[in-house]
Amino acid sequence: MKNSVLTFLSVILMASSAYAANDARGINPADNLTKLELLPQLRAVGDSSISSLTFKYDRAIRRVFGINAELPLVRYSGHNRADNGIGDLTLRARAQHTWGRHTLIGATEFILPTATEDVLGIQQYTFDPILGYVYSFGHNIFGALVAKQFISLHNTDPDFAPDVNQGQYRVLLGYASNAGWWVLADPQVWVNYETGRQEFLAELELGTMLNKTTGVWIRAGHRLGGNWTRADWTVLMGIRFMTF
Repeated sequence: MKNSVLTFLSVILMASSAYAANDARGINPADNLTKLELLPQLRAVGDSSISSLTFKYDRAIRRVFGINAELPLVRYSGHNRADNGIGDLTLRARAQHTWGRHTLIGATEFILPTATEDVLGIQQYTFDPILGYVYSFGHNIFGALVAKQFISLHNTDPDFAPDVNQGQYRVLLGYASNAGWWVLADPQVWVNYETGRQEFLAELELGTMLNKTTGVWIRAGHRLGGNWTRADWTVLMGIRFMTF
């Protein structure tokens, strides 16, 4: 995995230096685009790990509305067991309004327990409202505040997984260059309202456009503190195919 990450990072850096024709797109939450993303990820917690490859399709509607779907293929390894299969399906619908430098985004998300093994999903239906605010400091720099609530509607296996009542609160700060590369900082706070515990983490993303409609990136995250441990560290790589 380490060699794969270094190779992918080298590709990004070389592509960034060679490509200088188009703006970076699809990074700002206010960019409402139709796109397909392939997202391999590795997440480690203690002696266990979860690797996944997520297929994500996002359909923009009139540049104001949008719908998307995400389905991961997941492998879990740890605690003397290993499982492979399909993870949970995520469905989302959104709407946004822009005035001047400001964009307000509202979304509704549902997670469906389609995982083929108990360790590959959360074993419940959830309703996840999302509210985001984006401010453009100029053509290249943006900031955003995003709040998301995960609420359990129906738990299919309460003996295995407790009900979900969690909040995710993010502060995004991004720079998207005219040369087609970007960097994004994403500090987050997670709150488990069932237990009263919190987790603090930070993620950093570096990416570049390969052409007008294709972007690649790598994102790394690390737990900073708190009395709740969702993951010690994560590494995510992605490729995005967009239509304009």
